[in-house]
Amino acid sequence: MRSLGVKLVLVLGSPGFPEGGPSPEAPYPVTDCETMQTLIQAAGISKLQVEAFLSKAPLVALARRHTGKMGEPSASHAPMLTVVSGNYVAAKRRGVVGGVDLGASGAVRHVAGEAIAAQLAAGSVVLMTGLGFSAGGEALSCSPTAVATATAIALRADKLLLLTPKGASGPRSRALSGWLPLGEAEAALFTALGDEARRERLARELRGESPDAQAAPPPAETWAGGDLAGGGGRPPQRDLGIDLEKWAAEGPALPLLAACAACRAGVKRAHLVDAARDGGLLLELYSRDGVGSMISTDLYEGIRPAVPADLPRIAELLRPLEERGFLVRRTPARLSAELPDFIVWERDGRVLGCVAAHPLGEGVAELAAFAVHPAYRGLGKGDSLLEFLEARVASQGVRMLVLLTTRTADWFRQRGFAHAGRAAGNLLLPEARRGAIDPARNSQLYAKRLA
Repeated sequence: MRSLGVKLVLVLGSPGFPEGGPSPEAPYPVTDCETMQTLIQAAGISKLQVEAFLSKAPLVALARRHTGKMGEPSASHAPMLTVVSGNYVAAKRRGVVGGVDLGASGAVRHVAGEAIAAQLAAGSVVLMTGLGFSAGGEALSCSPTAVATATAIALRADKLLLLTPKGASGPRSRALSGWLPLGEAEAALFTALGDEARRERLARELRGESPDAQAAPPPAETWAGGDLAGGGGRPPQRDLGIDLEKWAAEGPALPLLAACAACRAGVKRAHLVDAARDGGLLLELYSRDGVGSMISTDLYEGIRPAVPADLPRIAELLRPLEERGFLVRRTPARLSAELPDFIVWERDGRVLGCVAAHPLGEGVAELAAFAVHPAYRGLGKGDSLLEFLEARVASQGVRMLVLLTTRTADWFRQRGFAHAGRAAGNLLLPEARRGAIDPARNSQLYAKRLA
């Protein structure tokens, strides 16, 4: 990933680092002196193992072929990556909660985003652990998930990737789909809470409206240098604004909670990937459909279910394609009846794209009425509409998406649809749909199985 230009910050967890307490009444771990020494040792061992792994030099044959000349020092002795770490996490003691002294258990106060950004700009990989440091010079045990989330927020990262234990990606009562818009991900969190008051309180904290939340700083770009005011020239960093461990003890799963908090605070996308999946991280990032769950604030911006006010604009989008024979003509009455099946893409109050999925029964839905305004084609909006639609119908129990086409087969084949023969009389379609097909159009059937 680093060779592809990705700037990496790795936050290491370990079996020794606790991620919360046993119950809502005791949401934080108690870290006594002996436990703290064990955690420090675990962090040091984990960090050393990762540093050693990332220090592997390239194969000699590869280095000789692509670097250096005869008589020059060989580059094969240098490590592939430069790894740095430091006291980037400022933490505070949790103190006494509910009459229990939590010892060296800490909460993240802020992360030195500018210092980390400077190391990333120099080409280094930044390595962090669940240890934070207090103003009094003490090492404190923090949640690695909270450290990772606060770091992503401080850096305004494009992505936060959380490798989760099996079954821990979503709320305990719900499995997550491959993609969720932020609103749906937050709704999944709320289902784990019993009453409306707690749901509203969580919603406020996710929006940064808790009393402890601070205004978000600008994106970290350069190290500001020292000044007489103290703080090493660092601008004020945003507090995480939400107590992840406390809320996780009340029901919502910690990885999903962290993903939503990060996206609300400016991180564009968060991915939850099963840590036990071999190659899961690369598959999630570099395959079309991924293998985990993605929470996004930007990828499907402006895409939503259609409402009655959209009918005139949908008809306007479809009309040129109907006139050219790409789509079957729809009467206003038919379009109105099919409106619940439509999603639209809206920008600046104008509907500029639409697509529908008509349920056919037996776990099958038909993709239809796919249109994007000519001025916005080639920008990936068609892909966004299709992916949004696929996620939507898959969550409704649809296992196969089909479409009838006469002229746009190539576009759909590139997106995973396979030719299934002539549409008329095709047994992949339910009997009622087969009877409504006009054989004279010679439409071809394409199908795609949804995971």
